[in-house]
Amino acid sequence: MRKGISKYSRFLGDEKVRRWLRNLTKGSVITGEVALRRLGKICELLETDPKGLLEWARSDLTGFQDRLEDLVASLEDEGKSPGYIHGFLKAVKSWLRYNNITLTMA
Repeated sequence: MRKGISKYSRFLGDEKVRRWLRNLTKGSVITGEVALRRLGKICELLETDPKGLLEWARSDLTGFQDRLEDLVASLEDEGKSPGYIHGFLKAVKSWLRYNNITLTMA
């Protein structure tokens, strides 16, 4: 991971985030950088951080999924492309799955 890759590099202070990214970058450094930016943007939109996403999903998975679905609807209403939205969901699902949390939404 290159230093200063994005405004979300502060998340690299979290050991779990570093391990997740190290795992993702085994195939491609760019994959890890994109995943970090996407996870960071989701955290920004939901006003939390990666650790907060985990805590929220563990304590109220249904409520967490409902909020993600609301966010998807909001992004669609803003005219964001399906691929753009899918990229965010892919990153958050990867982060949660890495931490043994499975979303049931599509």
